[in-house]
Amino acid sequence: MNESTQSTNSNLRENLWVNMFFNLLLPILILKKGDEWFGDFIGDLTLTPSDSSLVASILLGTAVLFPVGYGVYDFIRRKKYNVLSILGAVSTLLTGGIGLVPGGSVSMYALKEAALPALIGILIVATLKTKNPLVKMFLFNPDIFDVDKIRHHLEMYNSEKAFDRLLAQCTWLLVGTFGVSSILNYILARIIVVTEPFHNMAAFNDEIGVMMMWSFPVISLPCMLASIYAFLKITKGIHSLTGLTLEDITKVARPSARP
Repeated sequence: MNESTQSTNSNLRENLWVNMFFNLLLPILILKKGDEWFGDFIGDLTLTPSDSSLVASILLGTAVLFPVGYGVYDFIRRKKYNVLSILGAVSTLLTGGIGLVPGGSVSMYALKEAALPALIGILIVATLKTKNPLVKMFLFNPDIFDVDKIRHHLEMYNSEKAFDRLLAQCTWLLVGTFGVSSILNYILARIIVVTEPFHNMAAFNDEIGVMMMWSFPVISLPCMLASIYAFLKITKGIHSLTGLTLEDITKVARPSARP
């Protein structure tokens, strides 16, 4: 019973739209429109003006809590976690810390924005020779690929070394993508987020919201396209090395037979 429940939980898939709502859209709305929508209400509760730093700080803290709260909920629901989710939650908490803790600055925020993709790239390289390389999450994920079948056919055709070379090429493509993302994150943050939080918290919140809006088309989307290209390169390589089609190598969820 327990094992069956755990297996069911681990097979639950994350809803991309719900993820984007809690991690991107909702924080942007709170940072951009929170003072207009809730400023007076929070001001009345805290006995401060609606445009005070306290109100802006509460709005920033609220915007940060939604992605972190969603991450905790998703972990409890699916009983699964990954390094990227943890790094994303830490990055979100640091955003709140930089804005709320005395001494936080826009320079620290820019460095934090650059650090996350850089750290992911470093971890991909550092774990490349381990039993559980991080690159598997992006390019050769056992939740997507039938890894055992692929490895079996690679052995049959004596193509393991050729596939490992292909995987290494795509790995370095991915590492380069995260490197470029790190640089673009820093440049974008320095251009957009220019108001120190201790000078004007409301303006700082607004600029973070703008940063989040621009980071998706300028940074996240190109990274996604590069990852898709690497994924397609892997699937094409598997086909040429083993003859297996995309249907053969990917796991397709089928309804379980009921007694």
